[in-house]
Amino acid sequence: MPTILTPISLWKDFDDSLPLMESTADVVVRDGVVYERVRFLGRDTGEGRVVIAGIFARAECNPSDDGVLVVPDSRQAPDEELLAMFVRGGYSALMVDIRGEWESGGECTVYPANVQYANYARSGRNLDFVDESADRTSWYEWVAVGLYARRFLAERLGGEKIGVVGIRDGGEVVWKLAYAGDFACAVPVCAVGWRAYKGYNKFGGGEPSFDEERHRFIAAVDSQAYAPYVRCPVLMLCSTNDEEFDYDRAYDTFSRINPQYINDSVIAYSVKSNACIAQKSVKDMFMFLDKHVKDRQVFISKPAEISVCVDENSNLVGKVVLDGAGEVEQVGMYMAEDCVNPALRDWMRARPAGAGDDVCDFYLDVYEKTSILFLICYVTYTNGFTVWSKITAKKLSGTFRNSRPKCNVLYSVVNGADCFSIADVASHSVARTFFADESCFPRVIDGAEGLKGLYSPCGLSTYRLNSCRFSPRADSILKLDVYAAEDCVMELVMTGVDDGEQYVLHTALTGGVWQGIVLESKLFKSAAGKTLAGFDVGLAFTLRCPSVFAVNNVMWL
Repeated sequence: MPTILTPISLWKDFDDSLPLMESTADVVVRDGVVYERVRFLGRDTGEGRVVIAGIFARAECNPSDDGVLVVPDSRQAPDEELLAMFVRGGYSALMVDIRGEWESGGECTVYPANVQYANYARSGRNLDFVDESADRTSWYEWVAVGLYARRFLAERLGGEKIGVVGIRDGGEVVWKLAYAGDFACAVPVCAVGWRAYKGYNKFGGGEPSFDEERHRFIAAVDSQAYAPYVRCPVLMLCSTNDEEFDYDRAYDTFSRINPQYINDSVIAYSVKSNACIAQKSVKDMFMFLDKHVKDRQVFISKPAEISVCVDENSNLVGKVVLDGAGEVEQVGMYMAEDCVNPALRDWMRARPAGAGDDVCDFYLDVYEKTSILFLICYVTYTNGFTVWSKITAKKLSGTFRNSRPKCNVLYSVVNGADCFSIADVASHSVARTFFADESCFPRVIDGAEGLKGLYSPCGLSTYRLNSCRFSPRADSILKLDVYAAEDCVMELVMTGVDDGEQYVLHTALTGGVWQGIVLESKLFKSAAGKTLAGFDVGLAFTLRCPSVFAVNNVMWL
């Protein structure tokens, strides 16, 4: 009968001392960064050793002796742009391939025949199931690659203080490396474990029924099982509205972190960044690495705490309680109503209500029929570091003085940058994961005739159509005002949140003037010519435009 292993029993006898036998395939210099394609040997599987491929990057002038190991997602190859971000941040970095053979070819890590499931394309059940033993999974092989990669980087740089950053599946690998390896700190990005709970929303009610296989997976593979054993501080970077990442469960993993390191660990969220990590959290990442790899003095506060109460005027209020240490620069709170699926939430900024000693209040202007309210807050300190609270869910009943009725206006400029988020991240993010600055985030700009509207060079997207406060009737018509700097064609897309089917409409815009557009659902058609039956069917709304554009007065008629 298969054995239920734990992190300790799974990794206690792992041997990462075999000779690396490293070699260099190619060296190029681009924009002051040296990229060296390297190969070295990993573990012996019994039918040969894993041949690990990666890119080692360093500054052309005065290369750093401080190192960061970067573990990509299981569907991602080593990325020079991402490596350059770390080099320009003051580090030498190694990014290794874990996905193995890929249909597009190219250099990759080569896994022996008896562990072919380590190739992502051939992983099968070895990715998300433990049918035999945890050491017969893709994860075991990927972590083994990370352990040998750490040794390579330490030997190349001549030091032992190495940080590790992992993206998505690479972040799940990082949780395991934070126990099985010897790292100064660990940064898992959009990775919190709970893979066995996929499809079960934390606040949706109901829990899965687990058999023995599920218990084997949870005990030795799921990252929340590793949190109590980590041997270094952890910075968890999380994004909201991410279909592949359950940020609701992030704090459940954070709270399990080894007590020896929990006070030095941090959790951070990026709101309205379309499943990517925003600039505030990127800044946090480099300050966190500087603190633990470079031994710099960086003040990091404890996570803020949220409480909800009704004030003396019967207003519903959210309170942010600070830890009293450090000089605060900014405090903010986001709220979302009723949506238990975290990927579909419409996060809105809460209205400031005042501040006192180590407390900041925000009015929670909830829809009058809201039954469950989700809250999250952030605190930015004068040194630039931002800490976040856990996501708080509060059940509500009754009405409050600041309750709001149903609203047919989805967006107007009085909302600032609320309602819409970034639509497309590929051209403006680093490795489709990190935003180096905030220039692509929605912002209010001037259009024609002195009128303002919302704009993003990445296009705009919203889930507000699904909010109970803003939801349409079956026969509703969508109206919006749009401006384009030049003659162009705007693309408007309605995407079904359940089936992903897209219904598209193209409309010509005349440059330099505001235009009112009135849209019936039947104008939106799928690639197969199917007509959108109505706007009340669970939709994400996206606008894209090749010109600088602005949007205002989005409403139901």
